Amino acid sequence: MHMGKCLKNGAGFDLNLYNTVVQSTPTQNIFLSPASISLALGMTAAGAGGSTLKQMLTVLNVKTLDELSKRSTQISAFITSATDDEKMKIKVANRLYIQKKFSVKQNYMDLLQSTYMSSIERVDFETNPSATVNLINSWVESQTNNMIKDLLSSDDVNSGTRLILVNCIYFKGQWVKSFNADETTKDNQFYLEDGTTIPDYTLMVQKQKFNYVDATNELNARILHIPYQNSKNDMNFVFTIILPNENEKLANVESKLLNDKTLKQLNKNQEKTVVKLYLPKFKMDYELSVKETLNKLGIQDAFDGNRADFSGITGDQSLFLSDIKHKARIEVTELGTEAAAATAAIIMMKAAIQRPQLIEFRCDRPFLFMIREQNSDITLFQGRFMKPVAAE
Repeated sequence: MHMGKCLKNGAGFDLNLYNTVVQSTPTQNIFLSPASISLALGMTAAGAGGSTLKQMLTVLNVKTLDELSKRSTQISAFITSATDDEKMKIKVANRLYIQKKFSVKQNYMDLLQSTYMSSIERVDFETNPSATVNLINSWVESQTNNMIKDLLSSDDVNSGTRLILVNCIYFKGQWVKSFNADETTKDNQFYLEDGTTIPDYTLMVQKQKFNYVDATNELNARILHIPYQNSKNDMNFVFTIILPNENEKLANVESKLLNDKTLKQLNKNQEKTVVKLYLPKFKMDYELSVKETLNKLGIQDAFDGNRADFSGITGDQSLFLSDIKHKARIEVTELGTEAAAATAAIIMMKAAIQRPQLIEFRCDRPFLFMIREQNSDITLFQGRFMKPVAAE
């Protein structure tokens, strides 16, 4: 099974998601897993209906729920097929947490188990939300080799929470040729786009043949792929770097990659070339609430307590999506890469946070006033306030 085929329709979602996050934080480091967010969103969409489902399918770049299910099955199956690789570790895990005694349609649970290979666990959000958060966080830690901690906080769950859909993805790969730690240098400079520099920047060094593309004409950048060891001939995991040419802004390069076919086309031109590579040794942690990003992309009804339709989960329209939490972490060393991500879609009862609209009563114009006894309806004093008077 070829990864490009698996993710063909999802590439548009991946790029749109990434670029929307970039626009919100244009100067910040970003690291996320579009696959993890896509799978969590897919499990949620499987229970949606009406305009809620339509918006979710449009953003996920598929036309039907069946097409989404097939794509999700392909992604999960692809990752699962790599789990028995002797030279690398990669796994995906999905789990649905449901409030005890809360009625969920059997066909929805069956679909999650068959399409997403999801396990299901009954928990007690209602009377013990804090313990349930700890339970979910512990499971996420165990599925990500302790890389993702505290995915959820106590503020994310309350007595109105009914379901939480969680996805975890974990990857650990060794370079085909590791970097020599003795050649790693710490006296380098990192050049920021504003012209300033950061001293004492650590770079690993390696000279060998890499798959390389000079994309100066197309992107004003160059592309290099570092291969990971694997024992399966039909898989080729790489760490891809797109490095803007000097004096080119990263945002300009990113804008040219908005078409998901651009990178695919450029990679056809890659050639084995001797390159002296200087790669940073780094760790990066990133977390975000995906709600605002998905809102901007067009998923709005799902988060709206009045319009959300998740009748595919319960048979009625009593639920809405309150938030989607995402955390990701990566560590790059001389030996290889370890990375993990987790996503949680939190679904609540509409009544849980349906608060009456706050009525504002601002006495900033003339008004009448009285001092009266309510039960007997006797007015002791009455007046009118036409303009402010100085306080004594």
